[in-house]
Amino acid sequence: MTGETFGELLRQIMTERGIGVRALARQVPCDPAHISRLRQGHIGISERMAIRLDEILQAGGHLVDLAESTPDSVSPGRADDDNEDVDRRTLLGLMATSAATSSLARDAEPLRDAFEAAVAADASDRDASTWERVAHDYAREVGWSSAAVLQQELTADFAELTRLLPAGRGTARTRLVHVAAQLAALMAINLTNLGEGRSARRWWRTAARAADQTGDHTAAALVRGRAAVFALYADAPRLSAVEAAEEAIAVGQGVPCAGVASGHAAKAQALAELGRHDEASDALDDLRGVFEQLPDAVRTDRGSQWGWSNGRLLYVTSLVHTCAGNVESAMAAQDAALALYPRRNWQARAQVEMHRAGALIRAGDVDEGAHHMARVLESLPAEQRSDGLLRGSALTSLRLAAPAQARRPSIQQARELLASTGDR
Repeated sequence: MTGETFGELLRQIMTERGIGVRALARQVPCDPAHISRLRQGHIGISERMAIRLDEILQAGGHLVDLAESTPDSVSPGRADDDNEDVDRRTLLGLMATSAATSSLARDAEPLRDAFEAAVAADASDRDASTWERVAHDYAREVGWSSAAVLQQELTADFAELTRLLPAGRGTARTRLVHVAAQLAALMAINLTNLGEGRSARRWWRTAARAADQTGDHTAAALVRGRAAVFALYADAPRLSAVEAAEEAIAVGQGVPCAGVASGHAAKAQALAELGRHDEASDALDDLRGVFEQLPDAVRTDRGSQWGWSNGRLLYVTSLVHTCAGNVESAMAAQDAALALYPRRNWQARAQVEMHRAGALIRAGDVDEGAHHMARVLESLPAEQRSDGLLRGSALTSLRLAAPAQARRPSIQQARELLASTGDR
């Protein structure tokens, strides 16, 4: 990575990671204007902000190093205090006014809608490009930012896109429908994170219909493959998940793509949970074969819902071996995954810790497995503890206890801890 100033390097890394100003600001969190000023070099950078940006962008310390060596960066002392005060005031102001701002924004929507109707024109390729950027940013926010906040924004943006679609013609319309498929899928993922599996299923159907309309079989496979994976966290029968996974693989027409990889991943996990371990192992082998053939852009994308990096492969490997009782292989995959996942990816890290609890339970160390689960859950904030994917992983691991062990106090305590966060 090169760059003469902090702002230049920040712009370069944001471009490489495919993350926009708004998406980055939401993860900090801070005012998007603050990120814009940093990118342009209009303000200095505090040490705390440099560390936070380096962590989010996985810059390997380059941003921190450059911030320390840049002459116009904020040095320790009064100037740093002033900048940190600005950061704190920005964050506190955002937190204090979020409810009121959301209400005011909703109140302003009818006025904006009326204007859009008054100047209505055919949707252009420029409109499609704008919406593709919106979907691109959301794919890097869902699963990382607050699901409750994102739900409101996804809903508002999908409504706006729905109003625009009738004005689309030709390639612009096809591109907009493709965006609609992505946003509907992201809505389904976000709802699953919120524990709303039944509502998510309806959005998956919408996403599949939209993807089919584009005529792009890789888009259709992607939606179906991700739907099959997330069905595992929405109380869907595992045989149904296997069927959905096989449909995604078939729709992909043999092309190595993220959708086909997700199909094999969902199939391996569902079969493992069903106790069909030989078949699950075969499905895992099939997944590895597809993974090796994925385009580099897909395999190196670790920040998007549409990427298929080695971290996903390790996750599936961990679950398959956990369910089969292959403790050594399971824990090796878990160690590799935890070493790979950044600290801010709390969701995936916590899910792998649930696998670790399941591996201990499956090996007969029921109390230690249940206690490990409880320790991890208790270390998380309430909002994270109630995450739909995390809770699904925890329940899967608890089901690995033999019938005679399922009534042990440690298992019951772990179940009660899950129930205290809204287990249904």
